[in-house]
Amino acid sequence: MTEEKDISRYRLEKFQAASLERNPAGSPVERFLHIYLPPGYDAESDRKYPVIYFLHGYAGNYHRVTVGPKDSYWGKIAGVFPPELLAQIDVGRMAFYEVFDELIERGDLPPFIFVQPDGSLHLPHLNNTFDFFTGQTSTKGSFYINSASTGKFGDYIAHDVINYIDSHFRTIADSRHRAIAGASMGGYGTLCLCLDYPGTFSAAAALSPGNFTVDSVCWQLHIPFMEKLLGKEIADKSDSGAWADILDTVDLVYSPGRRLLPTIRKDDNGRVLGYDREAAQRWEEHDINILLARNPGVFKNIPLQVNCSRDDEFSLAGEAAKLHLTLQQLRINHEFDFYSDPAAALSPHILGIAYRVLPAIRFCLPYIS
Repeated sequence: MTEEKDISRYRLEKFQAASLERNPAGSPVERFLHIYLPPGYDAESDRKYPVIYFLHGYAGNYHRVTVGPKDSYWGKIAGVFPPELLAQIDVGRMAFYEVFDELIERGDLPPFIFVQPDGSLHLPHLNNTFDFFTGQTSTKGSFYINSASTGKFGDYIAHDVINYIDSHFRTIADSRHRAIAGASMGGYGTLCLCLDYPGTFSAAAALSPGNFTVDSVCWQLHIPFMEKLLGKEIADKSDSGAWADILDTVDLVYSPGRRLLPTIRKDDNGRVLGYDREAAQRWEEHDINILLARNPGVFKNIPLQVNCSRDDEFSLAGEAAKLHLTLQQLRINHEFDFYSDPAAALSPHILGIAYRVLPAIRFCLPYIS
């Protein structure tokens, strides 16, 4: 395999997403897809492949995806982290396109196509902050659901993205050969897409799924590596601003026309005293536990993996435990990993996810190959 062919298999494709036309948020209809094609794809004219769709987290967009070529992806991290922090990251557990190539060529994984859609709203953060890794303006996330205030981002994934991939690449174009996985916001989107579009996917993996309820307004964010990079005072301010932006976006997506956050009253200790009950109800209607209870049959036929760090700095550990309990109560078979990972201490959420992309792929592939 020549280097040129290897590069040609790592694609960035542009297309028009019909479901997002005239969306109320003004998000771009022109979208980009990061696509990995397996070794031998260009040389074979008729072989078709299963597909794994992977949904990035809240901070992601087409500039910042979860998996990419090692040089470009790791280079961004190395350009930000000092050597003493880089030494604490277990690069050998992370997923890169080159790792996919090696595992497929060795026969450790069957060949597959890996697609990462852009799930960003492309609306700027509240404070117009910049992403450390890309240098681009940070953008808000869609949560991959249809919303009256932001647009049909569920339809965008389930219809536009899948139809584009099936019509432009040699996929096995049926649900039996299609899986979905995602991290954080993408983990939530993974679960919602399975529920909202039954029969579309045959396996799913939700890594540290981001389920936000009214209780989330009392959570606090503290990312360890930010304190090491910036010092405590600046890191606390940055983390506080990032958390405020996430909650603002949840409010925008979940409660169009009747925002919850401006109505919340707190005492001097930060305890919530009251809020608009109707707006709060809209948030609760998006609670993944409630959504699962309304339609538990969907996951009777979809093998499911869920995991989360016990030390998740985004306070998602408690929500993951609730999800595990809900799945047990609904008698939905699933693989659940509630882990503590010393190698992810710099960011139990971000690095914990990075180390578990390959296990998620290994989980999904047997069901779709």
